[in-house]
Amino acid sequence: MRTIKKRPPPNALVTWRTPRLAENRGPGIECTYEEMRRDPPVLQAVEDGLYAEQGGLCAYTGMQIELHVGSPREVGFHLEHVKAQKYCCYGEDADYGNIVACWPRPNQGFEPVYGAVRKMSWPAPEELGLFVSPLVPSCTSRFSFNHRGEIAATDSNDAAAKTTIEKLGLDNGELTELRLAAIRGTLKPGKKWLTLEQVRRLLQKLETEAASLDRGEHVRLRAFSFVLQQVLAREIRKLEGIKEAKRQAGSSKRR
Repeated sequence: MRTIKKRPPPNALVTWRTPRLAENRGPGIECTYEEMRRDPPVLQAVEDGLYAEQGGLCAYTGMQIELHVGSPREVGFHLEHVKAQKYCCYGEDADYGNIVACWPRPNQGFEPVYGAVRKMSWPAPEELGLFVSPLVPSCTSRFSFNHRGEIAATDSNDAAAKTTIEKLGLDNGELTELRLAAIRGTLKPGKKWLTLEQVRRLLQKLETEAASLDRGEHVRLRAFSFVLQQVLAREIRKLEGIKEAKRQAGSSKRR
């Protein structure tokens, strides 16, 4: 997962919520997720905001999600409550700070075995300490990915990272294969492996895009960009090691 830097809630949502959170609100004026979904302009503003702040990536899996704002409007993701609806207090399930965008789109006719659908209503309040939310600043650094697309807790003693991987199915074979395909397609886009300089430039590009997104700019990240950043950094170290070994071997022959 990648840390999501939440942006201010859309004005449409703020305006919608204000009278519904008032103590003297009128009858039938409720601040609930179901009511929010019944207001298309508010719902669309929320969808647009989530898509933008996540750089077009699913909050849990890192897969690309789609949003077409033309006519007809097409939303290729569903809204996920980081704190499950069943545990929300009044107003929390319509709180922008508790909502992220996740793969897949609603009503796909299948039940994914990883990601938001697998998470369901986990964690219960007493299990919060075992959940690494994509909204916490340390999220990105707590998961490690290798060249095979496999995920692990960066710290082998990080019980929360391990539990989050298990509960969200982030080590699922299909998801691992998708990450592997992204890695291979990045390191070997054609029939040739990227050179050291090409890997350096690509990593710099991904890092620049991630930083721009975190500053609030409009950036669409490539699928599993946070995985690729780790793998590219490791690839640079490997290629630098090979280059240095060749240099030393050449120096030895000239002596």
